[in-house]
Amino acid sequence: MRIGPLLLKVGGIAIGLVFALIATLRDLFALSQDANESNGRQLHDADSVGEYNHRTGSLDAGNDPYGWYDED
Repeated sequence: MRIGPLLLKVGGIAIGLVFALIATLRDLFALSQDANESNGRQLHDADSVGEYNHRTGSLDAGNDPYGWYDED
């Protein structure tokens, strides 16, 4: 009975599984980091609604103390 070749096969499979697990964990951490990143904008500061702030050149909630807004 030859145990050496069997141990090589089992060891190779175990090392492959460890590398696959590490790669999966790396990808999961990378995805979670991308999901947590934001540009600091809140829902009320979205570019699609709000009043035009001439200081920043974008739409916002209208509460920027240093910005100026058009009168309606």
